[in-house]
Amino acid sequence: MQPSPMKIMIDQKQLQNVEYFKYLSSMITNDALCTCAIKSIISMAGAVFSKKHALFTRKLDLNLRKKQVKCYIWSIALYGAETWTLPKVDLKYRKIFEVWCRRRMERRSFGPIV
Repeated sequence: MQPSPMKIMIDQKQLQNVEYFKYLSSMITNDALCTCAIKSIISMAGAVFSKKHALFTRKLDLNLRKKQVKCYIWSIALYGAETWTLPKVDLKYRKIFEVWCRRRMERRSFGPIV
């Protein structure tokens, strides 16, 4: 059984009920799950990583590159994370993104993850 939608009135006008919307780079859903927000934020961080790929794969010391990724990419990927509820299903997206970044940063092959 699905609960009836809320009716919120402002100046005698009813607000429209939606399934999701983006607010300050966070995806808000009507079911209060974070999966959509996590995927959205991680895709933005992945786009930034790809755009600045040369910065993170140069012949700099690996520890310096890790610090750069932590500073530039993880600050984006974890934006709003303090409000996420992370069941195991959603936690895997963060782990997959971490492995994706690390493999590209270390210039490893992109075969299947074992």
